[in-house]
Amino acid sequence: MNRKRWTALFLVLAVFVLGIGVESIFGGIRNLTDHPEFAWDEHVVSGSGTAKIVQLYVNGTITSERSTASVTPMADLLTEQIRRIEEDEQVKAVVLRIESPGGEVVATDELHRRLLRLKELRQIPLVVSMGSTAASGGYYLATAGDAIFANPNTLTGSLGVIFTLTNYSNAIHKLGIQEYAIKSGRFKDIGSPARPLTEPERQIFQTLVNQSYDRFVDVIVKGRSLPRERVLQIADGRIYSGEQAKRLGLVDRFGDLEDATRYALTLTGLPEAQIVRFTENISLGNLIFRMQRYWSNPDPLGLERILQQGSTPKLLYQFIP
Repeated sequence: MNRKRWTALFLVLAVFVLGIGVESIFGGIRNLTDHPEFAWDEHVVSGSGTAKIVQLYVNGTITSERSTASVTPMADLLTEQIRRIEEDEQVKAVVLRIESPGGEVVATDELHRRLLRLKELRQIPLVVSMGSTAASGGYYLATAGDAIFANPNTLTGSLGVIFTLTNYSNAIHKLGIQEYAIKSGRFKDIGSPARPLTEPERQIFQTLVNQSYDRFVDVIVKGRSLPRERVLQIADGRIYSGEQAKRLGLVDRFGDLEDATRYALTLTGLPEAQIVRFTENISLGNLIFRMQRYWSNPDPLGLERILQQGSTPKLLYQFIP
């Protein structure tokens, strides 16, 4: 009997100590990585010396909305990388590689402001390199550059704003469905998909679009030193090739990422520099953080977000064929 009691006591103590040990390990990981979703390492692509030229990437739709629990929005990642550059005195220039059709108005404008703040704070050049597509909000970000490089076949332009609403009032009428809105004001249910859009409501939305469009025109005028009248002529929403954009003054030079990087080096006045990119650090803490977010998410595939897209309209600086 005594042996059984000592065995049971030993097992309880072992479980308790083991629990403390595991908690200490994971607590240590959490302390070492306060923001594991922003775990990035610097990868030297080429070059030498102590000075750095950082290549930043804008890939995909510009959004601050999380698509799944395990995927951090591109705007958040880029914001954190810009913050790291602000704190690194060794960075002497930035090359912004854009491969994007644009995206949300707010996320795009916030990134643009942060790029301008980076240039002002650090007094370093920013050179833009366009990939296959750098349209609408992608071009909005490009206006922060001191020079814009593109391929003659790059798709750019789409200078404007779009705001879409889904309406199924005819369908629900045929099905005999009725929806009643008890509201505090005549425009509280503005844009309801269950009824036709009224003309006063259309004007309200058009005013919002016009305000965002004016902001887009302003950043082009300032960033590209073009007359406002000229920008208004070319900013009609159409898509341009890189060759057309160069003739219009929207692009400075033809060239790829390496050409843009070499040009950035000349702007620094330095004979050499390390070409650096940020790469994700797949650490134990980062993996645990992602697994925890993934398994705690009731909708890991983002299906709910897809289904809700039609009911959450947004102002977009985005090329949507």
